[in-house]
Amino acid sequence: MPIPPPATPLDPAVLRRVLCPPAGPWASLRVVARTGSTNADLLAAAEAGPAAAPDRSVLVAEHQDAGRGRRDRTWEARPSEGLTLSVLLRPDEVPVERWGWAPLLVGLALADAVAQVGTPGLEVALKWPNDLLLGPDQAKGAGILAEVASTAGEARGLVVGVGLNVSSTPQDLPAGATSLIALGVPASRQDVLVALLAALAGLDDRWRAAGGDVVSSGLAEAYRARCATLDRAVRVLLPGDRVLRGRATAVDDDGRLHVLGPEGDTTVVSAGDVVHVRPDGR
Repeated sequence: MPIPPPATPLDPAVLRRVLCPPAGPWASLRVVARTGSTNADLLAAAEAGPAAAPDRSVLVAEHQDAGRGRRDRTWEARPSEGLTLSVLLRPDEVPVERWGWAPLLVGLALADAVAQVGTPGLEVALKWPNDLLLGPDQAKGAGILAEVASTAGEARGLVVGVGLNVSSTPQDLPAGATSLIALGVPASRQDVLVALLAALAGLDDRWRAAGGDVVSSGLAEAYRARCATLDRAVRVLLPGDRVLRGRATAVDDDGRLHVLGPEGDTTVVSAGDVVHVRPDGR
């Protein structure tokens, strides 16, 4: 395993020069030394209106000590070891009912970026709806959380958070997790961030140009090709300790997972319906 690079802070000036106007596609980019949750901070700004947080705003934290996961789980990122960021999208060209694809879109961008900066042969996949899987063991390398920013009860934007393990060593990672450095990828956080935001802007352009139609834009096909959940026996944990077992047969055009049960019946679940989706070892 390569020696982890030193915990070098991100360079906001370089990032803005590459990613923000006039050369780049992101309206604004801020790097803060420490915060509780980039998603919470960007949501608050987004709900104050476009003047406070325009479309395609990015907030990155060197240290996040109250990160928010699905179902309000909290976690802490160690300073300058990973990438913890949130992006704000205001996709007015896409009907709100199609916004459920946002976390899948970000997951696809994350997979493409890691494959780009990674070593040849690095195995990169996605677990529906919100995890990046890396390496031969398909360990978790990143998590994604999407939340809707609303004003007066009306959806005004999407805030999508990403937490990616970059230079954490295996002994510093929880069971079932991995990092880029643990898999022999010595990429810097700065390079990974640039690759991620460039990939996401391109996919977002396609999504908006198609009015959110993930079929005509090719996004559905691209996501399904990366999705390790499909054609697997799964155990879907639902609220109230309910369990759904079956085979994951499809991710549909609305971003929902189809699970074929043992009796031949198909249950369709959305990301907001589930607590966990896991391989079913029975």
